[in-house]
Amino acid sequence: MRRIEHMRLQEIPRAVRNPKEHDLPAIRASIEAFGAIVAGELDERTGRLVVGHGRLQVLEEMAADKVSPPEGILVDDDGTWLVPIVRGWSSRSDADAEAYLVANNRTTEKGGWEERMLAEVLADVRDAAPDLLAAAGYTDDDLADLADAIAGADGSDREEELPEPGDADEDVRPEVWGIVVTCDNEEDQMRLLERLANEGWQVRALM
Repeated sequence: MRRIEHMRLQEIPRAVRNPKEHDLPAIRASIEAFGAIVAGELDERTGRLVVGHGRLQVLEEMAADKVSPPEGILVDDDGTWLVPIVRGWSSRSDADAEAYLVANNRTTEKGGWEERMLAEVLADVRDAAPDLLAAAGYTDDDLADLADAIAGADGSDREEELPEPGDADEDVRPEVWGIVVTCDNEEDQMRLLERLANEGWQVRALM
């Protein structure tokens, strides 16, 4: 059965291999703003962590800095931080455990963002409480870049407007102007093609 159990921070064994990198300052800003809701997940078969390595590393740094424990952290009689860990899941093999470790991060990466809605949400967060924008992992510059990306996508989706029929401006010449000439027979067509080609025009025959 799944449960949350508070465990001694320094006594939680980490995964033998964890290829995921972490933005530790961003994780710390999030924990400071929202607390340690769930610090990680443990594999009962191996007794090792499979999710939450970055969070636990940040919590160890915070404990070493002797800051007040964030919401969700309990403190043992000897001052050790007790962190909320999800218990009750067991892998079927070492490969199964490592696959879940990767999948937990990879499935989030592959999801991406609906950028227009993300920009709206982040703008509302910034307007309501600027400090929460950083806690969400974004800056004002990130918001500006997101707005530029959305504007660029909107521009690329528009069809290019064609000029109205008529003469082109003298100082703005089109790359290509074309005409279609209909001939009565193939002999006339070949004679016209030869003549135009000799005059330097780029021509091709149409059936």
